[in-house]
Amino acid sequence: MYYYTCIYMKKLTTLKPLLVALGMLLLTAMVGCETEHTTYDGASCIMFSSERHDLGVMDSEEWFEIPITATQATDHDRNVGVEVIAARSSAIYGMHYTIESTTVTIPAGKTNGTLRIKGYPEAIGISEMLGITLNLVIEEEEINEEHGTETEIYLHKCCPLDMNTFTGYAVLTSTWTMQFMNTESTLVKTHLDTTMPNTIVVESMYYEGYDIRLTLNNDNRLEPLIEMPKAQVAGSTGEAFGTIYGNGKLMMVQSEESASYYSTCEGFLLQYVMMYVEEVGTVGNFAHVLEWISDDEAERIMREGF
Repeated sequence: MYYYTCIYMKKLTTLKPLLVALGMLLLTAMVGCETEHTTYDGASCIMFSSERHDLGVMDSEEWFEIPITATQATDHDRNVGVEVIAARSSAIYGMHYTIESTTVTIPAGKTNGTLRIKGYPEAIGISEMLGITLNLVIEEEEINEEHGTETEIYLHKCCPLDMNTFTGYAVLTSTWTMQFMNTESTLVKTHLDTTMPNTIVVESMYYEGYDIRLTLNNDNRLEPLIEMPKAQVAGSTGEAFGTIYGNGKLMMVQSEESASYYSTCEGFLLQYVMMYVEEVGTVGNFAHVLEWISDDEAERIMREGF
């Protein structure tokens, strides 16, 4: 929502002559100036616009575009060949990926062409990073020795964010519980927060009655991050330390020292947090992992323990 400031007509009348004068001054300055353009007068070269491309493969019907750039436009179409260097590639053509065409056209008057490639997520392992080395087949005089004609493409398997993956029972493994609660893992339950998008509530995460809210950010599929925009009360100092410190509240805030992330494909999240007590000081930095499990597995743990 945009907010506008209203100006009374009397005020506007007072400012009008000044605005007109200023406008005339700017117009005069623009007329007296010549526009400068940066031009390229070097050799005509063709290259990949980047030496590396990381692709988050989520849908086998999604095409990715890899730009190919020329330093100068010509008055005719230019066809550029693209070859796969198999000996330096771990991805297999036709199995892990396909290329729409191994010939890319840079149209007359243009300096850009596009190579289209798509991957097959079902053939890529969750933790795999498959590489493809491509080389441009072009005239010798159009090779740029500084940038070269090669690029590396890496295929990463990604899964769409399904918030239901992060609801239900989960196993919490935490360095906090190891240090202060004499246990490595505990069973917790999570549900969706109906007041905030892409947010889950971890019920009584460390101590009974103290819920923690975590937001899953999927703006960048290659960097699915956890966000905790503000500090939250994780428990009381009485429960944690056996006595009251400060205002008695044990606070949790996400640490900025390491990235906290989640995996929809694997159904887990890893978060780094800092625990502190207001007006007293920092307790320390801790990490925890939440791994979601089935209801049957949760019932077994409740019955038999870890």
